[in-house]
Amino acid sequence: MILKYALLWVVSFLGISAVDALWHFGLWGRIYRADIRKVAAIVDGKPVLHNASGLLAQVLVITAFVVLASLHFNSETPVLKAVVACAMGGVLGISVYGLVNHWLIRDWSPAMTVLEVVWGPVIGALAGAFIAWAAKLLRMY
Repeated sequence: MILKYALLWVVSFLGISAVDALWHFGLWGRIYRADIRKVAAIVDGKPVLHNASGLLAQVLVITAFVVLASLHFNSETPVLKAVVACAMGGVLGISVYGLVNHWLIRDWSPAMTVLEVVWGPVIGALAGAFIAWAAKLLRMY
């Protein structure tokens, strides 16, 4: 069972991270690119990113989603409960991040705040559905 959970985590990390990248770099990339330049350290015209911190943040969020979803695998409605639990996890992990950044960081834009507040429950719900689906395929419930 441990190998199934490890595989579930890897598949979830890849799938959810791809959707997250599409949101941030594809759908709303223009807003994020323009607005992040207002708050990021810039060297040679490019934002300085701390890749290790970004990767760790993604690992923690995906791990939380997998744990939240898996708590409901043995319930009567595992998909619904995984979707709701992960949506709430998205509110706590992503929406609150956007609101706190808007509160603390002088040039954090209202547009980025709205995008993060909306994205939290959306990515969470998508993650919950994806994780429940993948777990079903892996015969974890």
